[in-house]
Amino acid sequence: MRKNKFILFVVYCLLSTICLWGCGGGAGSPGSEGTEDTGVEVDATVTPLYLNENTYSVDAFQSDCDPEPDAVDPEIFTDHSATLTMTARLINPNTTFQAGTLYVEKYTVQFRRSSDSIGAPPIQSDTRYDTIVIPAPAGTGVTTVEDTVILVDLIRKDQYRSNVTSGQYNSGLAYLNNYTALYTFEGKNEYGEKFSFKAQTDFQIGNFDYCD
Repeated sequence: MRKNKFILFVVYCLLSTICLWGCGGGAGSPGSEGTEDTGVEVDATVTPLYLNENTYSVDAFQSDCDPEPDAVDPEIFTDHSATLTMTARLINPNTTFQAGTLYVEKYTVQFRRSSDSIGAPPIQSDTRYDTIVIPAPAGTGVTTVEDTVILVDLIRKDQYRSNVTSGQYNSGLAYLNNYTALYTFEGKNEYGEKFSFKAQTDFQIGNFDYCD
């Protein structure tokens, strides 16, 4: 009886090992998917950008920049964007396989409230259809591409301002709350093989002074 239990234990251990081995994440996971098909791994970062300057402070309130009572000098007020930086490299630099050019076809931005802003209003996710071309890397080389993507557009700024001034949600001084923007980029290479990769950035939104 003891011998049978030992044999069953050994068989169980072998099966567990095989299952864990087969369930491991593929190359580039969890940051990118589809790398096994395309042969290319893509890493990405996003840096918030507003009025040609890097800033993590998203302004949701347009102010009057001129203190004179009768003067009208409105603060510049537009979409808050971000700089997307992508680096692509071959999974196997020694492969004879010719990697194809990658084409991002769309991306989605989801917004997660930070732990210190749990009572803040939700911000609706944003999906954009935009083509971004990433030339295929070769050998040990790395292809780097930059593009501009949306962070918080005017529609979501207006929604945030309306929500935070309604009294239904919490906020700090100057209607300030903190969020994380989670990006998912999806596309295909020139051979029709799908891929995706992710990036994220923290930011704060509220009433900021962007007057000159």
